[in-house]
Amino acid sequence: PNKRFNYKNQKYSTCSNILIMKKFQPKGYYGAKIQIRPNDNNLINLVLSELKKHNFRVVDKQEFKNGLDLYIESAEFAIKLGKIFKNKYKIKPIITSSLVGYDAQLGKKINKLTVLLKI
Repeated sequence: PNKRFNYKNQKYSTCSNILIMKKFQPKGYYGAKIQIRPNDNNLINLVLSELKKHNFRVVDKQEFKNGLDLYIESAEFAIKLGKIFKNKYKIKPIITSSLVGYDAQLGKKINKLTVLLKI
């Protein structure tokens, strides 16, 4: 069955065939970016342990002087991760989406999600 969720008055859905679809995703594909600011090892370890606990992998990462960007496969889990950190660790996430392209075949805009975890 499809899971549906809303974010900023937009409806999103996922399908049960997500594992099959992952085979066809291009290398380096990511669904969301998690920004960790500042560069705090405790916060980074907490994020990585939550990802590992829920069986999500980091597709790519970029290190900066003031923090770290982690690219993960699932936008839905990025939102869930923001809620986990809000409730469990009292860190208020900032969730944004940005337009990165347009799929002419489907006639849809392609958005990428960013979750900022800032202490």
